[in-house]
Amino acid sequence: MELGKIKQRQAQGEEEINNKVKKLKFFYSVMFSVVFFSLFKLQIFDHHFYREKMERQIFKKVIVKAERGKIYDRNGKILAMDVPYYSLYLDFWKIRDYEKNHPGYWKFLRKRVSEILNIPEEILERKAKKSSYPLIKKELTIEEYKRLKPFRGKGVVCEENFKRVYPYGKLACHVIGFSGTERKGLEGAEYYYDWILKPSDGISVILKDGMGRVIPSLEKEIVHPRKGKDIFLTIDLNIQNIVEEEIEKAWKELKPKSISVIVMEKSGEILALANRPNYDPNNPGDYPAGFRRNRAVTDIFEPGSIFKIVTIAAAIEENIVSPLQRFYCERGKWFIRSHYLHDTHKFEDLTVEEILIKSSNIGTVKIALKLGKELLYRYCEEFGFGQFTGIDLPGEVRGILREPEKWSGYSIVAIPIGQEIGVTAIQAIRAMGVIVNDGYLPAPHILKEIHSQDGKIIPYKNIKSRKVISKKTCRILSQILEKVVSPEGTAPLAYISGYHVGGKTGTAQKVVNGRYSKDKVVASFVGYIYNRNSPKIVIMVKVDEPKKLFYGGLVAAPIFRNIAWRTMYYLEAPPDENLERLKLVLRGK
Repeated sequence: MELGKIKQRQAQGEEEINNKVKKLKFFYSVMFSVVFFSLFKLQIFDHHFYREKMERQIFKKVIVKAERGKIYDRNGKILAMDVPYYSLYLDFWKIRDYEKNHPGYWKFLRKRVSEILNIPEEILERKAKKSSYPLIKKELTIEEYKRLKPFRGKGVVCEENFKRVYPYGKLACHVIGFSGTERKGLEGAEYYYDWILKPSDGISVILKDGMGRVIPSLEKEIVHPRKGKDIFLTIDLNIQNIVEEEIEKAWKELKPKSISVIVMEKSGEILALANRPNYDPNNPGDYPAGFRRNRAVTDIFEPGSIFKIVTIAAAIEENIVSPLQRFYCERGKWFIRSHYLHDTHKFEDLTVEEILIKSSNIGTVKIALKLGKELLYRYCEEFGFGQFTGIDLPGEVRGILREPEKWSGYSIVAIPIGQEIGVTAIQAIRAMGVIVNDGYLPAPHILKEIHSQDGKIIPYKNIKSRKVISKKTCRILSQILEKVVSPEGTAPLAYISGYHVGGKTGTAQKVVNGRYSKDKVVASFVGYIYNRNSPKIVIMVKVDEPKKLFYGGLVAAPIFRNIAWRTMYYLEAPPDENLERLKLVLRGK
Protein backbone atom coordinates (compact mmCIF):
# COMPACT_ATOMS: atom_id res chain seq x y z
CA MET A 1 0.00 0.00 0.00
CA GLU A 2 2.76 2.33 1.04
CA LEU A 3 4.64 1.54 -2.15
CA GLY A 4 1.58 2.31 -4.22
CA LYS A 5 1.12 5.67 -2.52
CA ILE A 6 4.76 6.52 -3.06
CA LYS A 7 4.47 5.70 -6.76
CA GLN A 8 1.29 7.74 -6.97
CA ARG A 9 2.97 10.76 -5.37
CA GLN A 10 5.94 10.36 -7.70
CA ALA A 11 3.62 10.28 -10.69
CA GLN A 12 1.83 13.40 -9.46
CA GLY A 13 5.19 15.14 -8.92
CA GLU A 14 6.39 14.22 -12.36
CA GLU A 15 3.10 15.48 -13.82
CA GLU A 16 3.46 18.76 -11.93
CA ILE A 17 7.02 19.10 -13.16
CA ASN A 18 5.93 18.35 -16.72
CA ASN A 19 3.16 20.93 -16.43
CA LYS A 20 5.62 23.52 -15.12
CA VAL A 21 8.04 22.68 -17.94
CA LYS A 22 5.23 23.04 -20.47
CA LYS A 23 4.21 26.36 -18.96
CA LEU A 24 7.80 27.50 -18.97
CA LYS A 25 8.23 26.42 -22.58
CA PHE A 26 5.02 28.23 -23.52
CA PHE A 27 6.15 31.32 -21.67
CA TYR A 28 9.54 31.33 -23.39
CA SER A 29 7.88 30.61 -26.73
CA VAL A 30 5.60 33.60 -26.23
CA MET A 31 8.48 35.80 -25.10
CA PHE A 32 10.60 34.67 -28.04
CA SER A 33 7.70 35.35 -30.42
CA VAL A 34 7.21 38.84 -28.94
CA VAL A 35 10.92 39.61 -29.17
CA PHE A 36 11.11 38.14 -32.66
CA PHE A 37 8.05 40.08 -33.83
CA SER A 38 9.40 43.29 -32.24
CA LEU A 39 12.76 42.83 -33.94
CA PHE A 40 11.04 41.98 -37.21
CA LYS A 41 8.83 45.06 -36.93
CA LEU A 42 11.80 47.20 -35.98
CA GLN A 43 13.98 45.96 -38.83
CA ILE A 44 11.35 45.77 -41.52
CA PHE A 45 8.45 48.12 -40.80
CA ASP A 46 9.95 50.77 -38.51
CA HIS A 47 13.40 50.82 -40.06
CA HIS A 48 12.99 54.16 -41.85
CA PHE A 49 11.31 55.80 -38.87
CA TYR A 50 14.11 54.97 -36.44
CA ARG A 51 16.77 55.63 -39.04
CA GLU A 52 15.37 59.13 -39.62
CA LYS A 53 15.08 59.64 -35.85
CA MET A 54 18.69 58.58 -35.39
CA GLU A 55 19.81 60.82 -38.23
CA ARG A 56 17.94 63.76 -36.71
CA GLN A 57 19.77 63.16 -33.48
CA ILE A 58 23.17 62.77 -35.12
CA PHE A 59 22.89 65.06 -38.15
CA LYS A 60 21.49 68.53 -38.82
CA LYS A 61 20.10 69.20 -42.30
CA VAL A 62 21.17 72.55 -43.76
CA ILE A 63 19.64 74.22 -46.84
CA VAL A 64 22.31 75.60 -49.16
CA LYS A 65 20.83 78.59 -50.99
CA ALA A 66 21.23 78.79 -54.76
CA GLU A 67 21.15 81.91 -56.91
CA ARG A 68 17.87 82.99 -58.54
CA GLY A 69 18.01 83.50 -62.30
CA LYS A 70 18.87 86.96 -63.62
CA ILE A 71 16.53 89.14 -65.68
CA TYR A 72 18.07 91.01 -68.64
CA ASP A 73 16.73 93.49 -71.15
CA ARG A 74 16.96 92.63 -74.86
CA ASN A 75 20.51 94.04 -75.06
CA GLY A 76 21.89 92.11 -72.08
CA LYS A 77 21.60 94.80 -69.40
CA ILE A 78 20.82 93.32 -65.99
CA LEU A 79 17.39 94.32 -64.67
CA ALA A 80 17.26 91.97 -61.68
CA MET A 81 19.91 89.86 -59.99
CA ASP A 82 20.84 88.08 -56.78
CA VAL A 83 23.79 89.47 -54.85
CA PRO A 84 25.49 87.48 -52.09
CA TYR A 85 25.62 88.60 -48.51
CA TYR A 86 27.24 86.91 -45.53
CA SER A 87 25.95 86.05 -42.08
CA LEU A 88 28.45 85.71 -39.22
CA TYR A 89 28.50 82.61 -37.01
CA LEU A 90 31.04 81.53 -34.39
CA ASP A 91 32.18 77.89 -34.38
CA PHE A 92 33.23 77.08 -30.81
CA TRP A 93 34.56 73.64 -31.67
CA LYS A 94 37.25 75.27 -33.76
CA ILE A 95 37.70 78.11 -31.25
CA ARG A 96 38.37 75.60 -28.44
CA ASP A 97 40.72 73.54 -30.62
CA TYR A 98 42.59 76.67 -31.68
CA GLU A 99 42.79 77.89 -28.09
CA LYS A 100 44.62 74.71 -27.01
CA ASN A 101 47.68 75.91 -28.90
CA HIS A 102 46.90 79.63 -28.54
CA PRO A 103 45.76 80.33 -24.97
CA GLY A 104 43.54 83.41 -24.64
CA TYR A 105 42.37 83.22 -28.26
CA TRP A 106 38.65 83.41 -27.41
CA LYS A 107 39.19 86.51 -25.30
CA PHE A 108 41.17 88.12 -28.14
CA LEU A 109 38.60 87.07 -30.80
CA ARG A 110 35.70 88.31 -28.70
CA LYS A 111 37.32 91.72 -28.37
CA ARG A 112 38.08 92.02 -32.11
CA VAL A 113 34.58 90.90 -33.19
CA SER A 114 33.11 93.37 -30.70
CA GLU A 115 35.16 96.21 -32.19
CA ILE A 116 34.45 95.31 -35.83
CA LEU A 117 30.70 94.85 -35.40
CA ASN A 118 30.22 97.38 -32.61
CA ILE A 119 28.60 94.72 -30.40
CA PRO A 120 29.26 94.60 -26.62
CA GLU A 121 31.47 91.70 -25.53
CA GLU A 122 28.84 90.70 -22.94
CA ILE A 123 26.37 89.89 -25.72
CA LEU A 124 28.93 87.69 -27.47
CA GLU A 125 29.65 85.91 -24.20
CA ARG A 126 25.94 85.31 -23.61
CA LYS A 127 25.47 83.87 -27.10
CA ALA A 128 28.48 81.61 -26.60
CA LYS A 129 26.91 80.07 -23.48
CA LYS A 130 23.61 79.37 -25.25
CA SER A 131 24.97 77.71 -28.38
CA SER A 132 28.15 76.21 -29.79
CA TYR A 133 27.32 77.78 -33.17
CA PRO A 134 25.55 81.11 -32.52
CA LEU A 135 24.44 83.60 -35.18
CA ILE A 136 26.19 86.89 -34.43
CA LYS A 137 24.98 89.10 -37.33
CA LYS A 138 22.63 88.25 -40.21
CA GLU A 139 24.05 90.60 -42.86
CA LEU A 140 27.61 91.86 -42.80
CA THR A 141 28.71 95.00 -44.56
CA ILE A 142 31.50 94.69 -47.13
CA GLU A 143 33.89 96.43 -44.74
CA GLU A 144 32.98 94.09 -41.86
CA TYR A 145 33.40 91.06 -44.11
CA LYS A 146 36.88 92.22 -45.13
CA ARG A 147 37.99 92.95 -41.56
CA LEU A 148 36.88 89.50 -40.37
CA LYS A 149 38.85 87.73 -43.10
CA PRO A 150 41.95 86.96 -40.90
CA PHE A 151 39.76 84.98 -38.50
CA ARG A 152 37.93 82.83 -41.04
CA GLY A 153 38.85 79.19 -40.54
CA LYS A 154 39.73 79.94 -36.91
CA GLY A 155 36.20 79.85 -35.52
CA VAL A 156 34.70 82.65 -37.63
CA VAL A 157 32.23 81.36 -40.24
CA CYS A 158 30.69 83.64 -42.89
CA GLU A 159 27.73 81.80 -44.44
CA GLU A 160 26.68 82.95 -47.91
CA ASN A 161 23.08 83.85 -48.78
CA PHE A 162 21.42 85.93 -51.50
CA LYS A 163 19.16 88.94 -51.74
CA ARG A 164 17.38 90.31 -54.82
CA VAL A 165 18.59 93.62 -56.22
CA TYR A 166 17.13 95.82 -58.97
CA PRO A 167 20.01 98.00 -60.23
CA TYR A 168 17.82 100.59 -61.98
CA GLY A 169 15.39 101.15 -59.12
CA LYS A 170 11.95 102.26 -60.33
CA LEU A 171 12.81 101.86 -64.01
CA ALA A 172 10.47 99.29 -65.64
CA CYS A 173 9.19 98.30 -62.19
CA HIS A 174 5.78 97.17 -63.49
CA VAL A 175 7.43 94.90 -66.05
CA ILE A 176 10.13 93.42 -63.82
CA GLY A 177 8.10 93.20 -60.60
CA PHE A 178 9.80 91.95 -57.46
CA SER A 179 10.30 88.86 -55.30
CA GLY A 180 9.54 88.44 -51.60
CA THR A 181 11.53 87.41 -48.56
CA GLU A 182 10.98 83.76 -49.46
CA ARG A 183 12.62 84.52 -52.83
CA LYS A 184 9.40 83.86 -54.75
CA GLY A 185 8.21 86.23 -57.47
CA LEU A 186 5.30 88.41 -56.34
CA GLU A 187 4.76 90.84 -59.24
CA GLY A 188 5.65 91.34 -62.90
CA ALA A 189 8.02 89.02 -64.74
CA GLU A 190 9.38 87.86 -61.38
CA TYR A 191 5.97 86.34 -60.66
CA TYR A 192 4.94 85.24 -64.15
CA TYR A 193 8.25 83.49 -64.85
CA ASP A 194 8.99 82.40 -61.28
CA TRP A 195 9.00 78.76 -62.45
CA ILE A 196 11.94 79.57 -64.73
CA LEU A 197 13.85 81.93 -62.44
CA LYS A 198 13.56 80.02 -59.18
CA PRO A 199 16.66 78.10 -58.10
CA SER A 200 16.93 74.59 -56.72
CA ASP A 201 18.51 74.84 -53.28
CA GLY A 202 21.10 72.31 -52.19
CA ILE A 203 21.19 70.24 -49.00
CA SER A 204 24.11 69.60 -46.66
CA VAL A 205 24.27 67.64 -43.41
CA ILE A 206 26.28 68.66 -40.35
CA LEU A 207 27.25 66.19 -37.59
CA LYS A 208 26.01 66.79 -34.02
CA ASP A 209 27.81 65.92 -30.81
CA GLY A 210 26.36 63.89 -27.90
CA MET A 211 24.66 67.01 -26.54
CA GLY A 212 22.93 67.67 -29.86
CA ARG A 213 25.13 70.63 -30.76
CA VAL A 214 26.18 71.02 -34.41
CA ILE A 215 29.78 70.61 -35.48
CA PRO A 216 29.96 72.81 -38.62
CA SER A 217 33.46 71.63 -39.46
CA LEU A 218 31.97 68.18 -40.17
CA GLU A 219 29.67 69.09 -43.05
CA LYS A 220 28.83 67.05 -46.14
CA GLU A 221 26.94 68.14 -49.25
CA ILE A 222 24.32 65.63 -50.38
CA VAL A 223 22.35 67.71 -52.94
CA HIS A 224 24.19 70.26 -55.08
CA PRO A 225 22.47 73.69 -55.38
CA ARG A 226 21.40 74.71 -58.88
CA LYS A 227 21.01 78.29 -60.09
CA GLY A 228 17.73 79.35 -61.71
CA LYS A 229 17.56 80.01 -65.44
CA ASP A 230 18.13 83.53 -66.79
CA ILE A 231 15.53 85.30 -68.92
CA PHE A 232 15.96 88.04 -71.53
CA LEU A 233 13.01 90.38 -71.94
CA THR A 234 11.91 92.24 -75.06
CA ILE A 235 12.28 95.49 -73.11
CA ASP A 236 14.89 97.91 -74.44
CA LEU A 237 16.24 99.77 -71.43
CA ASN A 238 17.09 102.83 -73.52
CA ILE A 239 13.56 103.13 -74.90
CA GLN A 240 12.20 102.38 -71.41
CA ASN A 241 14.27 105.25 -70.06
CA ILE A 242 12.87 107.57 -72.76
CA VAL A 243 9.33 106.60 -71.79
CA GLU A 244 10.03 107.03 -68.07
CA GLU A 245 11.45 110.52 -68.60
CA GLU A 246 8.55 111.70 -70.76
CA ILE A 247 5.90 110.19 -68.54
CA GLU A 248 7.49 111.82 -65.49
CA LYS A 249 7.31 115.23 -67.15
CA ALA A 250 3.63 114.71 -67.95
CA TRP A 251 2.97 113.40 -64.43
CA LYS A 252 4.29 116.62 -62.90
CA GLU A 253 2.70 118.94 -65.44
CA LEU A 254 -0.76 117.40 -65.89
CA LYS A 255 -1.17 116.08 -62.32
CA PRO A 256 -3.43 113.21 -63.44
CA LYS A 257 -4.77 110.29 -61.44
CA SER A 258 -2.59 107.91 -63.46
CA ILE A 259 -0.67 107.56 -66.74
CA SER A 260 0.14 104.44 -68.76
CA VAL A 261 2.43 104.23 -71.79
CA ILE A 262 3.29 101.18 -73.90
CA VAL A 263 5.78 100.99 -76.78
CA MET A 264 5.44 97.88 -78.95
CA GLU A 265 7.09 96.58 -82.09
CA LYS A 266 4.51 95.53 -84.70
CA SER A 267 5.00 91.80 -84.03
CA GLY A 268 4.01 92.24 -80.38
CA GLU A 269 7.39 92.63 -78.66
CA ILE A 270 6.96 95.14 -75.83
CA LEU A 271 9.89 97.56 -75.99
CA ALA A 272 8.80 99.67 -73.02
CA LEU A 273 5.94 99.81 -70.55
CA ALA A 274 5.53 102.31 -67.74
CA ASN A 275 2.89 103.61 -65.36
CA ARG A 276 2.49 106.41 -62.89
CA PRO A 277 2.27 106.10 -59.97
CA ASN A 278 5.19 103.69 -59.64
CA TYR A 279 7.42 102.17 -56.96
CA ASP A 280 10.93 100.92 -56.21
CA PRO A 281 11.08 97.09 -56.33
CA ASN A 282 14.06 97.20 -53.97
CA ASN A 283 11.67 98.46 -51.26
CA PRO A 284 8.12 97.65 -52.45
CA GLY A 285 6.68 97.74 -48.95
CA ASP A 286 7.40 101.48 -48.72
CA TYR A 287 4.65 102.20 -51.30
CA PRO A 288 0.85 101.83 -51.28
CA ALA A 289 -0.46 98.67 -52.95
CA GLY A 290 -2.05 100.76 -55.72
CA PHE A 291 1.36 102.02 -56.83
CA ARG A 292 2.39 98.45 -57.59
CA ARG A 293 -0.60 97.83 -59.91
CA ASN A 294 0.32 97.49 -63.56
CA ARG A 295 -2.44 99.76 -64.87
CA ALA A 296 -1.53 99.09 -68.51
CA VAL A 297 -3.01 95.57 -68.18
CA THR A 298 -5.33 95.82 -65.17
CA ASP A 299 -7.26 99.10 -65.57
CA ILE A 300 -10.37 99.24 -67.75
CA PHE A 301 -11.48 102.48 -69.38
CA GLU A 302 -13.94 103.56 -72.04
CA PRO A 303 -11.73 104.16 -75.09
CA GLY A 304 -13.76 106.95 -76.63
CA SER A 305 -12.78 108.01 -80.13
CA ILE A 306 -9.79 105.69 -80.51
CA PHE A 307 -12.41 102.95 -80.91
CA LYS A 308 -13.69 104.57 -84.11
CA ILE A 309 -10.80 102.82 -85.89
CA VAL A 310 -12.57 99.49 -85.33
CA THR A 311 -15.93 100.76 -86.57
CA ILE A 312 -14.57 102.26 -89.77
CA ALA A 313 -12.14 99.38 -90.42
CA ALA A 314 -15.03 96.93 -90.24
CA ALA A 315 -17.19 98.97 -92.62
CA ILE A 316 -14.37 99.33 -95.18
CA GLU A 317 -13.42 95.65 -94.91
CA GLU A 318 -17.02 94.58 -95.51
CA ASN A 319 -17.31 96.98 -98.51
CA ILE A 320 -20.21 98.72 -96.80
CA VAL A 321 -18.56 102.13 -97.26
CA SER A 322 -15.71 103.58 -99.31
CA PRO A 323 -13.20 106.17 -98.06
CA LEU A 324 -14.69 108.96 -100.18
CA GLN A 325 -18.34 108.15 -99.51
CA ARG A 326 -20.15 111.10 -97.91
CA PHE A 327 -22.39 111.29 -94.85
CA TYR A 328 -24.37 114.24 -93.60
CA CYS A 329 -23.25 115.04 -90.05
CA GLU A 330 -26.28 117.07 -88.99
CA ARG A 331 -24.35 120.27 -88.25
CA GLY A 332 -22.98 118.80 -85.02
CA LYS A 333 -26.26 117.78 -83.28
CA TRP A 334 -28.40 114.73 -83.98
CA PHE A 335 -31.36 113.33 -82.07
CA ILE A 336 -31.24 109.53 -82.27
CA ARG A 337 -32.67 106.71 -80.14
CA SER A 338 -34.13 109.23 -77.67
CA HIS A 339 -30.77 110.95 -77.12
CA TYR A 340 -28.91 113.92 -78.58
CA LEU A 341 -25.56 113.04 -80.13
CA HIS A 342 -23.04 115.87 -80.53
CA ASP A 343 -19.87 116.63 -82.45
CA THR A 344 -17.27 119.15 -81.30
CA HIS A 345 -17.85 121.15 -84.52
CA LYS A 346 -20.86 121.81 -86.75
CA PHE A 347 -19.90 119.41 -89.54
CA GLU A 348 -22.13 119.05 -92.59
CA ASP A 349 -21.08 116.63 -95.34
CA LEU A 350 -17.97 114.58 -94.50
CA THR A 351 -16.34 111.71 -96.35
CA VAL A 352 -15.59 108.51 -94.44
CA GLU A 353 -11.94 109.45 -94.17
CA GLU A 354 -12.86 112.95 -92.96
CA ILE A 355 -15.14 111.41 -90.33
CA LEU A 356 -12.12 109.61 -88.88
CA ILE A 357 -9.71 112.51 -89.40
CA LYS A 358 -12.01 114.99 -87.64
CA SER A 359 -13.37 112.37 -85.22
CA SER A 360 -17.07 112.93 -85.96
CA ASN A 361 -19.33 111.02 -83.58
CA ILE A 362 -22.38 111.48 -85.78
CA GLY A 363 -20.62 110.32 -88.95
CA THR A 364 -19.20 107.25 -87.16
CA VAL A 365 -22.61 106.24 -85.80
CA LYS A 366 -24.20 106.58 -89.26
CA ILE A 367 -21.52 104.23 -90.62
CA ALA A 368 -22.17 101.83 -87.73
CA LEU A 369 -25.90 101.77 -88.46
CA LYS A 370 -25.13 100.63 -92.02
CA LEU A 371 -22.74 98.02 -90.59
CA GLY A 372 -25.27 96.62 -88.07
CA LYS A 373 -24.71 95.42 -84.55
CA GLU A 374 -23.88 91.78 -85.45
CA LEU A 375 -21.03 92.74 -87.76
CA LEU A 376 -19.84 95.46 -85.39
CA TYR A 377 -19.71 92.97 -82.52
CA ARG A 378 -17.88 90.42 -84.66
CA TYR A 379 -15.13 92.92 -85.51
CA CYS A 380 -14.87 94.01 -81.88
CA GLU A 381 -14.05 90.38 -81.12
CA GLU A 382 -11.73 90.07 -84.12
CA PHE A 383 -9.72 93.04 -82.88
CA GLY A 384 -9.37 91.27 -79.53
CA PHE A 385 -11.69 93.27 -77.30
CA GLY A 386 -13.41 91.46 -74.45
CA GLN A 387 -10.57 88.91 -74.49
CA PHE A 388 -7.20 88.41 -72.85
CA THR A 389 -4.33 89.53 -75.06
CA GLY A 390 -2.17 86.80 -73.50
CA ILE A 391 0.46 89.30 -72.34
CA ASP A 392 2.90 87.44 -70.09
CA LEU A 393 2.35 89.71 -67.10
CA PRO A 394 0.10 89.04 -64.11
CA GLY A 395 -3.22 90.74 -63.49
CA GLU A 396 -4.52 91.14 -67.04
CA VAL A 397 -8.29 91.57 -67.34
CA ARG A 398 -10.62 90.86 -70.27
CA GLY A 399 -12.24 94.24 -70.46
CA ILE A 400 -15.96 94.62 -71.13
CA LEU A 401 -17.74 93.66 -74.34
CA ARG A 402 -21.37 92.61 -74.05
CA GLU A 403 -22.99 90.21 -76.49
CA PRO A 404 -25.45 91.83 -78.96
CA GLU A 405 -28.46 90.29 -77.22
CA LYS A 406 -27.51 92.24 -74.10
CA TRP A 407 -27.23 95.57 -75.91
CA SER A 408 -29.76 98.29 -75.22
CA GLY A 409 -31.49 100.21 -77.99
CA TYR A 410 -28.84 102.92 -77.63
CA SER A 411 -25.80 100.59 -77.69
CA ILE A 412 -25.48 100.75 -81.48
CA VAL A 413 -24.98 104.51 -81.01
CA ALA A 414 -22.64 104.31 -78.00
CA ILE A 415 -20.29 101.41 -78.80
CA PRO A 416 -19.07 102.63 -82.24
CA ILE A 417 -17.71 105.80 -80.59
CA GLY A 418 -16.11 103.96 -77.64
CA GLN A 419 -18.81 104.08 -75.00
CA GLU A 420 -20.47 101.12 -73.20
CA ILE A 421 -17.26 99.16 -73.76
CA GLY A 422 -14.27 98.73 -71.45
CA VAL A 423 -10.74 98.17 -72.75
CA THR A 424 -7.20 98.09 -71.37
CA ALA A 425 -4.21 99.96 -72.73
CA ILE A 426 -2.64 96.68 -73.88
CA GLN A 427 -5.83 95.84 -75.84
CA ALA A 428 -5.87 99.28 -77.43
CA ILE A 429 -2.26 99.08 -78.64
CA ARG A 430 -2.85 95.56 -80.00
CA ALA A 431 -5.79 96.86 -82.04
CA MET A 432 -3.59 99.56 -83.60
CA GLY A 433 -0.95 96.87 -84.12
CA VAL A 434 -3.33 95.18 -86.58
CA ILE A 435 -3.04 98.21 -88.90
CA VAL A 436 0.78 98.17 -89.04
CA ASN A 437 0.98 94.36 -89.04
CA ASP A 438 -0.77 94.01 -92.41
CA GLY A 439 -4.07 93.00 -90.84
CA TYR A 440 -2.79 90.35 -88.43
CA LEU A 441 -3.49 90.55 -84.69
CA PRO A 442 -0.13 90.74 -82.87
CA ALA A 443 0.57 88.82 -79.65
CA PRO A 444 1.96 91.24 -77.03
CA HIS A 445 4.74 89.67 -74.96
CA ILE A 446 7.77 90.58 -72.82
CA LEU A 447 9.80 87.34 -72.98
CA LYS A 448 12.47 87.15 -75.66
CA GLU A 449 14.69 84.22 -74.61
CA ILE A 450 15.40 81.77 -71.81
CA HIS A 451 19.05 80.94 -71.10
CA SER A 452 19.71 77.68 -69.22
CA GLN A 453 22.88 77.00 -67.24
CA ASP A 454 24.18 74.55 -69.84
CA GLY A 455 24.28 77.34 -72.43
CA LYS A 456 21.06 76.37 -74.17
CA ILE A 457 18.99 79.30 -75.51
CA ILE A 458 15.22 78.86 -75.81
CA PRO A 459 13.63 81.68 -77.87
CA TYR A 460 10.10 82.93 -77.32
CA LYS A 461 7.66 80.80 -79.26
CA ASN A 462 5.65 83.08 -81.53
CA ILE A 463 1.92 82.61 -81.27
CA LYS A 464 0.34 82.27 -84.67
CA SER A 465 -1.53 85.49 -85.42
CA ARG A 466 -5.00 85.47 -86.87
CA LYS A 467 -5.96 87.69 -89.78
CA VAL A 468 -8.43 90.42 -88.85
CA ILE A 469 -8.61 92.63 -91.93
CA SER A 470 -7.01 92.64 -95.38
CA LYS A 471 -3.77 94.34 -96.28
CA LYS A 472 -5.74 96.63 -98.59
CA THR A 473 -7.92 97.85 -95.72
CA CYS A 474 -4.80 98.44 -93.63
CA ARG A 475 -3.31 100.55 -96.39
CA ILE A 476 -6.49 102.66 -96.64
CA LEU A 477 -6.64 103.13 -92.86
CA SER A 478 -2.95 104.08 -92.69
CA GLN A 479 -3.47 106.83 -95.26
CA ILE A 480 -6.38 108.16 -93.19
CA LEU A 481 -4.61 107.85 -89.81
CA GLU A 482 -1.59 109.74 -91.13
CA LYS A 483 -3.94 112.64 -91.92
CA VAL A 484 -5.19 112.60 -88.31
CA VAL A 485 -1.78 114.03 -87.28
CA SER A 486 -1.90 116.69 -89.99
CA PRO A 487 -3.19 120.25 -89.38
CA GLU A 488 -6.63 119.15 -90.60
CA GLY A 489 -6.86 116.34 -88.03
CA THR A 490 -7.34 116.13 -84.27
CA ALA A 491 -3.69 115.41 -83.42
CA PRO A 492 -1.32 117.80 -85.24
CA LEU A 493 0.80 117.82 -82.06
CA ALA A 494 1.71 114.18 -82.78
CA TYR A 495 3.15 115.00 -86.20
CA ILE A 496 6.87 114.37 -86.88
CA SER A 497 8.34 115.42 -90.21
CA GLY A 498 10.10 112.78 -92.29
CA TYR A 499 8.30 109.71 -90.90
CA HIS A 500 5.14 107.74 -91.47
CA VAL A 501 3.17 108.82 -88.40
CA GLY A 502 -0.47 107.97 -87.85
CA GLY A 503 -2.82 107.54 -84.97
CA LYS A 504 -6.09 108.34 -83.30
CA THR A 505 -7.03 110.51 -80.37
CA GLY A 506 -9.52 109.64 -77.65
CA THR A 507 -11.26 111.85 -75.10
CA ALA A 508 -13.62 109.70 -73.06
CA GLN A 509 -15.77 111.22 -70.33
CA LYS A 510 -15.71 109.08 -67.18
CA VAL A 511 -18.90 107.77 -65.62
CA VAL A 512 -19.47 109.27 -62.15
CA ASN A 513 -22.58 108.30 -60.17
CA GLY A 514 -24.15 106.81 -63.30
CA ARG A 515 -23.65 109.91 -65.46
CA TYR A 516 -20.91 111.09 -67.78
CA SER A 517 -18.75 113.66 -66.00
CA LYS A 518 -18.01 117.00 -67.64
CA ASP A 519 -14.56 117.45 -66.13
CA LYS A 520 -13.22 113.93 -65.54
CA VAL A 521 -11.90 112.29 -68.71
CA VAL A 522 -9.45 109.71 -69.97
CA ALA A 523 -7.33 111.38 -72.65
CA SER A 524 -5.56 108.96 -74.97
CA PHE A 525 -3.62 108.62 -78.18
CA VAL A 526 -2.61 105.40 -79.94
CA GLY A 527 -0.42 105.64 -82.99
CA TYR A 528 2.58 104.39 -84.90
CA ILE A 529 5.81 105.67 -86.41
CA TYR A 530 8.33 104.23 -88.87
CA ASN A 531 10.42 104.92 -91.92
CA ARG A 532 12.33 102.76 -94.35
CA ASN A 533 15.25 102.42 -91.91
CA SER A 534 13.32 101.49 -88.79
CA PRO A 535 10.92 98.86 -87.46
CA LYS A 536 7.27 99.78 -87.18
CA ILE A 537 6.72 101.08 -83.66
CA VAL A 538 3.27 101.38 -82.04
CA ILE A 539 2.77 103.62 -78.99
CA MET A 540 -0.19 103.88 -76.62
CA VAL A 541 -0.56 106.82 -74.22
CA LYS A 542 -3.38 106.94 -71.66
CA VAL A 543 -3.79 109.83 -69.19
CA ASP A 544 -6.49 109.37 -66.56
CA GLU A 545 -8.10 112.58 -65.25
CA PRO A 546 -5.55 115.21 -66.31
CA LYS A 547 -5.96 118.40 -64.27
CA LYS A 548 -4.67 120.58 -67.10
CA LEU A 549 -6.03 120.51 -70.66
CA PHE A 550 -8.71 118.06 -71.71
CA TYR A 551 -8.58 116.51 -75.18
CA GLY A 552 -6.46 113.55 -76.22
CA GLY A 553 -4.93 115.64 -79.01
CA LEU A 554 -3.66 118.18 -76.49
CA VAL A 555 -2.80 115.85 -73.58
CA ALA A 556 -1.66 112.48 -74.95
CA ALA A 557 -0.50 113.35 -78.50
CA PRO A 558 2.48 115.49 -77.36
CA ILE A 559 3.67 112.66 -75.08
CA PHE A 560 3.45 110.29 -78.05
CA ARG A 561 5.42 112.72 -80.22
CA ASN A 562 8.27 113.13 -77.75
CA ILE A 563 8.59 109.39 -77.17
CA ALA A 564 8.32 108.56 -80.88
CA TRP A 565 10.90 111.14 -81.96
CA ARG A 566 13.42 110.14 -79.28
CA THR A 567 12.92 106.45 -80.09
CA MET A 568 13.66 107.03 -83.78
CA TYR A 569 16.78 108.99 -82.83
CA TYR A 570 17.92 106.13 -80.57
CA LEU A 571 17.25 103.57 -83.35
CA GLU A 572 19.39 105.70 -85.69
CA ALA A 573 16.49 106.15 -88.11
CA PRO A 574 16.78 109.77 -89.32
CA PRO A 575 13.85 111.54 -91.00
CA ASP A 576 13.42 111.13 -94.74
CA GLU A 577 13.05 114.50 -96.48
CA ASN A 578 11.88 112.81 -99.69
CA LEU A 579 8.93 111.40 -97.77
CA GLU A 580 7.62 114.88 -97.06
CA ARG A 581 7.78 115.84 -100.74
CA LEU A 582 5.93 112.62 -101.62
CA LYS A 583 3.17 113.44 -99.10
CA LEU A 584 2.70 116.88 -100.65
CA VAL A 585 2.42 115.34 -104.12
CA LEU A 586 -0.18 112.82 -102.92
CA ARG A 587 -2.21 115.63 -101.41
CA GLY A 588 -2.04 117.58 -104.68
CA LYS A 589 0.02 120.46 -103.28
